[in-house]
Amino acid sequence: MKRFKKILVATDTRFADHPIVQQAAEIALRNNASLKIVDVVPEFPWTVRMTLANHEHMRELIAQEKKTALEALAEPIRQTGVEVETQALLGKTSIEIIREVIRGGYDLVLRVAKGRESTHQGFFGNTGKRLLRKCPCAVWLVAAAAPAKFQQVLGCVDTSSGSEIDAELNDQVYELASSIGAFYGARFSLLHAWSIWNEQMIRTRMKPAEFEVLEKTNHDQIAALLDKFLETHGTNIRADNIQMVKGDPPAAIAEFVCDNHVDLVVMGTVARSGVTGMFMGNTAEQILDRIECSVLALKPSSFVSPIRLDD
Repeated sequence: MKRFKKILVATDTRFADHPIVQQAAEIALRNNASLKIVDVVPEFPWTVRMTLANHEHMRELIAQEKKTALEALAEPIRQTGVEVETQALLGKTSIEIIREVIRGGYDLVLRVAKGRESTHQGFFGNTGKRLLRKCPCAVWLVAAAAPAKFQQVLGCVDTSSGSEIDAELNDQVYELASSIGAFYGARFSLLHAWSIWNEQMIRTRMKPAEFEVLEKTNHDQIAALLDKFLETHGTNIRADNIQMVKGDPPAAIAEFVCDNHVDLVVMGTVARSGVTGMFMGNTAEQILDRIECSVLALKPSSFVSPIRLDD
C-alpha cells in the first residue's frame, strides 16, 4: 500500500453518499499520499446542443455546482492532514479521467464498479471496463456493496508463463494483495489456476495411464515454478493461504471468489501483445464477466495508454 503517492478518485456529486471518497481518503492518509477528487460533466448530446441556445452556459453552471460539491467533500479530509485538490472535468468520463491521470502522474484511480444509472449489463459498467483497458495506472473499482473493512483479499498470479510482464505483475499482485490484507486485517489468499492445453483433445488420444503421467508432470512443473516465486516473498506453496487450483482460470478464480466470499481481487490485466495501448488479456476479461466484487487491476511499467492529451 505504501507504493501509492498520488491518488485520483472519480465520484458522482449528484448522489448524497460517497463511500469511495472516504476509502480513498483513508488510503491517502495511511500512505502519506496526495488526493484529487474529480467529477465529470459530459458533453450534451447533439440534439440538445442544436435546440438549446445557451447549452454552453448551462454546462458551465453544472461544472460550477459540481466544483462546489467536490469542495464540500474535500474540506473534512483536508482537516485530517491530507493534501486534497478538486476539479470538475469536461468530456467523456473514462477519457477525461485517463487524461487527468496522464497530466497529473497519478499512480492509483478509484472509481465505482458501476454507476448507479448505468444501463450496461453485468457487474462492471462501461466506464470501469474502459479504465481497466486504457488507464496507465492501477485502477481500483469499488463494488457498491463493498464492506468498509475487507475480510477476504485474493491475489491472482501466473508464474508458469515465462513472460517478463507476468513476472513483474506477479510481484505487484503479491505485494499489494498481502499489504492490503494487512491494512484491513483481512485474510490474504494467493491463487494460481492452471490447466493442460487442449486437455480434452489430448486426453482422448492417450491411454489413461499416459495422461496421468502427463498431468502429474504438468502439475509438478507448475508447482515448482510457483514455489520458486513464493520463496522470493518469504513463503512457500505449503502455506495455508496459497491455492494452486486445476481448471480454466476464469472459472476457477470465479468459483474461489464466490465460495470464499472474496471482497477484493487483485490481478494484472494486460495481454502480452507488446503494442502501445495493450488491452486487457482475454483471461482478465472473462474473470471480470464472472465475478461480483471489488477489483484492483494492475499494469506493467511498459504499458502505454492509447489515450492522448491532444486527441
